[in-house]
Amino acid sequence: MERSNVSVVALAWFRREEWNELKRICPDLHDTYEEWLADAQAGIEALGSPLKDQVVKVILTVDELRKWKRATGREIDGKVRARLAVKGANQTNSTRH
Repeated sequence: MERSNVSVVALAWFRREEWNELKRICPDLHDTYEEWLADAQAGIEALGSPLKDQVVKVILTVDELRKWKRATGREIDGKVRARLAVKGANQTNSTRH
């Protein structure tokens, strides 16, 4: 099969119902889900067209982040979340072909 050359922007995305627990393992995040969501949406809009249409929201769950932390022994910061989002987007993209 032919592979698409379309670029995507992977963005770590979170669920409102997990926010309090997420903050315990990722204290560098915004204080509230609403603050984070507004900032994330503003960031997407700032990309402009057509790039903002290529954003892939990769949901990172508390369970996934805990497993990663246990497996690596490392803290979960913005760089780690970004890498995990890219990895998730790549896995999703590879299953589409």
